Amino acid sequence: MKKILLLLSIAAFTAPSINAQTEKGDWMVGGYFRLNTSKNNTQIGLSPNAGAFIINNLAVGANLLLDYSKFGENKRTDFGIGPFVRYYFTQANVRPVMHGSLNFTSSRNQTAITSTTENGLSYFLGGGAAIFLNEQVSLDGLMGYQHSKLKGFDGSGGFAFNIGFQVYLHKRQVDRLRGNSSY
Repeated sequence: MKKILLLLSIAAFTAPSINAQTEKGDWMVGGYFRLNTSKNNTQIGLSPNAGAFIINNLAVGANLLLDYSKFGENKRTDFGIGPFVRYYFTQANVRPVMHGSLNFTSSRNQTAITSTTENGLSYFLGGGAAIFLNEQVSLDGLMGYQHSKLKGFDGSGGFAFNIGFQVYLHKRQVDRLRGNSSY
């Protein structure tokens, strides 16, 4: 794993500069995937997102949170939706980013005896890097603080690391998809 990250870093720094599409009017679509398995324990998470650049290098949008966990006979399903904001600091191949998101969540816990549903909030605040593989795709790594609070329970939080990707669409591409092709 360390060798792969080292090779990606070297390729990103030595590749010719990529003029990625993070300008006002452009869009981004992507997300993060998480999988963790061990004996009697399975966790699967998916966090898709979509956003628009409201000014150069600043995107705002919406994200979903879909998580499933099974610990022995206990099952938990989480669903969340909310806004995110992301800022890119440079126009280089490897761009430092700051990212914040807030999710309104619903969590369903199921045991052999009971099933309960609780609602609450979760947020993530952190930073990382977007490694642009080409003009329209980046591999993203984010780390920061994640906190969750369900109604009636104490909140919990800690360090989180996410890896995922983003696809960037230039304003002209978005206009074509909408049927406003005047180019």
